[in-house]
Amino acid sequence: MYQTLSPMKTIVVPFDFSEYSLAALQTAQRISVKSGAKIICVTVVPSEVDWDLLPEDAKKKYPDLLEEMEEAKSVIPDYLKQVAPAKAPIEIVVKIGVPYEQILRVIEKSQADLAVLGAYGKGFVEGKFIGSNLQRVIRLATCPVLAVKKAMDGNAFRKIAFASIFNESSKKAFSKMVPFAKLFKASVHLVYVNTPEAFVSSMESEKSMSGFSKGHEELVLHTHVFNHRDIESGIIEFCKSKNIEFAAVVSGNRKGMPAYFVGTTDTLIFKSEMGVLSIKTD
Repeated sequence: MYQTLSPMKTIVVPFDFSEYSLAALQTAQRISVKSGAKIICVTVVPSEVDWDLLPEDAKKKYPDLLEEMEEAKSVIPDYLKQVAPAKAPIEIVVKIGVPYEQILRVIEKSQADLAVLGAYGKGFVEGKFIGSNLQRVIRLATCPVLAVKKAMDGNAFRKIAFASIFNESSKKAFSKMVPFAKLFKASVHLVYVNTPEAFVSSMESEKSMSGFSKGHEELVLHTHVFNHRDIESGIIEFCKSKNIEFAAVVSGNRKGMPAYFVGTTDTLIFKSEMGVLSIKTD
């Protein structure tokens, strides 16, 4: 039996003053209220300079960056109190450097249990695909990453769709999703999207899903086989049919995974309004 994660203690939220990052922060606050987890709000002043490696004397050669950092430190606390008031204090971290690199460093240093990111950030242009910072954090973070376009309330967590090919590797990812289900007493819908290119019989798919209930008898689990021309549209249509606003998918280690599953996380975030939890298996 795969062990579930210990209770969430730390949530990292990148914040760039956009409406999307505010939605991420508000979502993290709702999770924090349930879990008691600390929130670390990280803002990055963009620069190609690796600030963390610079000696103090060298940093003085970049007065503009220093000024931006100090301004952010002074503005953010009061701003957050206005737009996202919370009972629990929020730890604010301001960094200088390449945004995704600094976000990943904060995640690793804090040993975060979860990162919550706005699906679009500063510089978003209508019609543009998801920013590279989000994509890189999803691929490289040491913890699950929840991407949101709008703030998720408690009801949005009451139903969770776990979409997978349901192999042994997926069980590890499933165990990392279990804390969410327990926190919000959610019903979990295991969904196997059957596509023409990777068709399996109902008996095979149901058999692969049946093992996921072992060790998680306390959860309310439902199994579904959903036929569709492609996996991403299938997940979205399935969730719409069940009024599900939160989907969890496996990403990261793609060894042994069929080609149609590659890129599913990005496509779901781009095409839907759901909260999408990306979980690595390695």
